[in-house]
Amino acid sequence: MGYNAVSFPNLGIGQIRLNPVAFKIGSIEVRWYAIIIVFGILAAYFVCSRLLHKFGVDKDDFLDCLIYTLPVAFIGARLTYVLGDLGSFHSFYDVIAVWNGGLAIYGGVIFAAASVIVICKIKKCEWLPILDVMAIGLLIGQTIGRWGNFVNIEVYGITTNLPWAMGIGYFGEGASELVHPLFLYESLWNLIGLILICGYMYLRKFKGEVFLWYIAWYGLGRGLMEPLRNPEYNLHLFGVRIMMVLALALFAAATVAVILLRRRHKGYIAEGTKPREQKEQESYEKQFDALSENKTEEQDEQDN
Repeated sequence: MGYNAVSFPNLGIGQIRLNPVAFKIGSIEVRWYAIIIVFGILAAYFVCSRLLHKFGVDKDDFLDCLIYTLPVAFIGARLTYVLGDLGSFHSFYDVIAVWNGGLAIYGGVIFAAASVIVICKIKKCEWLPILDVMAIGLLIGQTIGRWGNFVNIEVYGITTNLPWAMGIGYFGEGASELVHPLFLYESLWNLIGLILICGYMYLRKFKGEVFLWYIAWYGLGRGLMEPLRNPEYNLHLFGVRIMMVLALALFAAATVAVILLRRRHKGYIAEGTKPREQKEQESYEKQFDALSENKTEEQDEQDN
């Protein structure tokens, strides 16, 4: 619809004019959407890199996965969005114009998880702990990234007259519609999930549990919020809301998996899980100590 202003009239907040273009370099437009997404990725990396030792993940393994997974996840998210709404794309430019918005998070998560598994199989390292770390990064990225939708004035809900209803329209003409600020709901939902999961990670009983809780938490939130979504942003297959069905199915599957797997694992994972490089260093030190002890014993025998 090309709206360029938002407001919150029930809260006494008048129109705020929004320009999706942050600045230009010659004829190239740099959009707020892209800046916010990149900021979300950097914030996620900053936090996750400091949590690696708690999951026993080697930094080099994590970086290798990150380098390959980011573009794969990005392509997967865009591809899933395009396939879900083919009628809106009429040229190759439309398909690649991601700066105008249009990423399906589930496509990104599925492609990212598959990429991590493949890379870890090649490197012969554990992939479940990396998925756990990735889950925390996803929550951070989604919490921040949804504000890119705000700047683009997209991912809003159906009409409502709730106190926090968001007005969308053209600057100077007042609000054309009052809608649910769905982008805000999702951002807050992910922030709450991030807080809960970061607190819970010390109570995990098996590798991959944090990732499953992420799938369950996001699936529940997405499933509950999907009916509030503007039909313009709903992906349908045979008249069925694909994302709502997928979200609730993943919520149920992940929750059942966590319950069953926690029953099989009696003890908690130690907080001080050690990364591979530390384990190798300790192994070397043990071998050195053992060698020193043998030499000492041999020297004692000779002295006797």
